[in-house]
Amino acid sequence: MSMKKTDLAKSLGLKVAGQMRQAGSPGRFGQASSQVEDRREQRKLDQAAGLVPFAAKLHGDLIKELQTLATASGQSLNEVADRVIRAGLKQEKPGKVGKASKAEQVQAPDKADVGDATGTPVKPAATPTKSTKQAKET
Repeated sequence: MSMKKTDLAKSLGLKVAGQMRQAGSPGRFGQASSQVEDRREQRKLDQAAGLVPFAAKLHGDLIKELQTLATASGQSLNEVADRVIRAGLKQEKPGKVGKASKAEQVQAPDKADVGDATGTPVKPAATPTKSTKQAKET
């Protein structure tokens, strides 16, 4: 006896449902979901070591140099950046940090030029020649 079209569709649906039951769960729900905990644990370890995340925008050529230094020395990029920054800070003269020369200092504008809270000069408003009633009548 031959099967009807609806019976064929039903059996095909049961076959697909059985295959789905036997298939493993996707990585985002199974073992791979524990990676988030690893990040949290890593963050806690970094905090215990006194490390603080610090984002900075640097030129691409500088990043490439840091990466080549890291691969050449076998250290992580964080360790190389730490070493380079510390070496640069040791070379900095202590008197120059935070103090601007007289040429770099900005002079305050005259009080007559300052008109608002931001310190930008405000031009005096033009005085009207005719009143608004006279302008409407003409």
